[in-house]
Amino acid sequence: MTTYAHDPAASAIVSTWLSAVLWSAYSEGEAGQLRPADLLATLRDPDRPLPDGDDERVRLVHALGRLLARTPGRAFRETVVREVRAELDAVLDADAGELTGRALQAVRHVRGDVHEGHVATADAVLEADPLEPVGLLTTVEPHSAAVAAVHWLRAAARWVAEVAGHSVADVVALAEAIEHEDLGVAREVLVMRQDEPDEEVVRDLLQEAVLAGRGIFVVCPDRPDPDTDHEHRVLTTVLHSLEPGRCLVDGLIRGIQGCFRVYADAMTTRERPGVDPSEPGPEWAVELRNRFVAELQEEA
Repeated sequence: MTTYAHDPAASAIVSTWLSAVLWSAYSEGEAGQLRPADLLATLRDPDRPLPDGDDERVRLVHALGRLLARTPGRAFRETVVREVRAELDAVLDADAGELTGRALQAVRHVRGDVHEGHVATADAVLEADPLEPVGLLTTVEPHSAAVAAVHWLRAAARWVAEVAGHSVADVVALAEAIEHEDLGVAREVLVMRQDEPDEEVVRDLLQEAVLAGRGIFVVCPDRPDPDTDHEHRVLTTVLHSLEPGRCLVDGLIRGIQGCFRVYADAMTTRERPGVDPSEPGPEWAVELRNRFVAELQEEA
């Protein structure tokens, strides 16, 4: 939400909190419970009875309304009301699957469910170019984008394992070794959770990261190496807890790129034995890329 206020310290805090709480309704699947008319009425007239005093969103709008009541200038107050209205509209648009304009803020917020339309959009972006899926991080809700990206990563790993004669686990290890890169997300998806369905993997990884971001410890009695005192193991997240959605999608893309490195290395060694795989030359590099993309599109 745009920063606005007569008192910079107080109002900036209130507006930021309000925006975060409104978007939390989107993340938690509660956007349908927002009542824009009641919220805006409370903002314009903070002395009116609160429609729901236990609702944190109502209380924050009420606090902002009381602050506005002390500021001079009707035009300024109406500008703030329009800003809040626009933020509410953005949340509701995002909840309906319309990620345009202000509603694009949704790409920074993780939902607990998957939007099939967004999965289809993400799949189309990946099909166009699985190595450089432009827009996947900036135009698609991250939970849905990750579900599509897991599908493409697993297809890439299967295909490279087949043509290179390796196991999927070896493909991950080789991809990390070639560029000395930690592909923790890809390893988690392809090796540690290889038998879990795509949507389940994404949901579990995001849930762990969101809980970690809230300071909640996740324990699982079924994991190996339990704590000897409590017979459970504290689970850590492979994602950045402050931006789990973006971190997950980015990690999946890097996993696909890692699979391509293994593919390029194997094909160069097999078909161009006199060429250093790390310096294939521009023409061969382009041919390898085009072949990999075409073959992956067929596999996926």
